[in-house]
Amino acid sequence: MSENLENTATIEASSNQVITGSLVVEHLLEVIIVDFLTKWNLDECEITLYPQYEECKNVIYFIQKKDKEYVLRFTFRKDRTIQQLQAEAHFIDYLRVNKVPVAYPIKSKNGTFVETLKMDDLIVYGMLFSKAKGFSMPEKNYQYRKGVPIDEYYHNFGKTIGLIHKLTGHYSPQNRMTMRHELLKSVETELLPKYLPKNQDNIENKFNKLINETKRLPRDAKCFGLIHADFHDGNFLVNNDNGNLILFDFDDSAYCWFMYELANAWTRGMKFAQYETTIERRKAKMDEWFEKIMGGYSTEHTLSNYWLTKLELFIKVVEMEYLINIFQHLEANNGSLETNEELNYRITCIENDIPYFGFFDNIYNPDNPFCLPIAE
Repeated sequence: MSENLENTATIEASSNQVITGSLVVEHLLEVIIVDFLTKWNLDECEITLYPQYEECKNVIYFIQKKDKEYVLRFTFRKDRTIQQLQAEAHFIDYLRVNKVPVAYPIKSKNGTFVETLKMDDLIVYGMLFSKAKGFSMPEKNYQYRKGVPIDEYYHNFGKTIGLIHKLTGHYSPQNRMTMRHELLKSVETELLPKYLPKNQDNIENKFNKLINETKRLPRDAKCFGLIHADFHDGNFLVNNDNGNLILFDFDDSAYCWFMYELANAWTRGMKFAQYETTIERRKAKMDEWFEKIMGGYSTEHTLSNYWLTKLELFIKVVEMEYLINIFQHLEANNGSLETNEELNYRITCIENDIPYFGFFDNIYNPDNPFCLPIAE
């Protein structure tokens, strides 16, 4: 086994210890790596620590054994039980069987998708996945396949979401004990109480009102089910031969309304319009983006016009999550709440009921996107 370890990791363990630096190299390589690789018969291979792992909530290694490539993922998270991980693997495997291009889980020699390693009071879960083949749109600066209009990318973006939504309507989990969580219930009962500061009463009231509004919405297999819940261009590669998206990172997969995922897709188009200098141009670009997304989506799944009228509502839900994620990130990195311009922008938009992330309002500044300077 050879290794390429130019980076070190910081992992919050279940004992609330923090393992850092050279201790991670010693612990992960000498104990965890060897243990898990043996369980997948990968004891003679090359391993490379995923270079952007600090942005992840897991530890990721690329594995190569002869001409085959894999991804090994370690999970230390307290909010991920073995049942949750088994449910994730079961859903991805269901998608694979139904011809969705995914980086799929691989069973160990013990016949399980999830292996466990216990070290004192630390529990580590390991999973092995196939490695997606293709190119990353962000890494290519959004230069698409040579000679192919980028409209194909927009179409396939929506088509892939639609295919998953169509299939999840027929999906049955292994059993009720191994089911993924409900996304908005988790936000309401876990994330909001934990990360929203106590002095944000106005924001809390708006969030609770928003969540209560979603609770009154209908639920059936055509509009609600298990979704990826983190669908964006950092979680798929593009097949250079046919333009298909190869999807991975189902770590946040959860039950929710399909419009949540489409609202999230809407927000992903803002990067293509964020430097437009007028509201009219930004609106035109966003309309074009979402029309093409829905064009691809509708080739696989159909939502009634009722749900499309709920786009603004679910964009607010996505905005709520964005804000909680900022609070979570600042807490983890000891950041300042008082001087963060992005946080100030998000709070101002929510407190003043400015829809669509403020993207179509005069509060938005294309020279400083999604930021609002703090008044002296």
